[in-house]
Amino acid sequence: PKPIGDFLRDIVKQAGGGRSRRVYLDALEQILGPTLAPHCQILSCRAGKLVVELDSAPLYAELSGFRREELRLRINELVPNQPIAVLAFRLGGTGHA
Repeated sequence: PKPIGDFLRDIVKQAGGGRSRRVYLDALEQILGPTLAPHCQILSCRAGKLVVELDSAPLYAELSGFRREELRLRINELVPNQPIAVLAFRLGGTGHA
């Protein structure tokens, strides 16, 4: 049996958040590579704020604590027509939206 949270996350992924989310996910996949990118999900992108959910506490600590600005700048290089001013991370399963 699959946990309901995983089921709902899959539905959101399949329904998509529009093309704007996809360009950011593509950028993260290019930056983080095939090992880390599968642990990331774009939750929202509004008003220059990109929110990324991570399913790993160590990855959350690394990206939010040490690599946030580097990632934001690299994303803006890869998606210059939709730059982000704020990159926020959430740890999956913590009830944050």
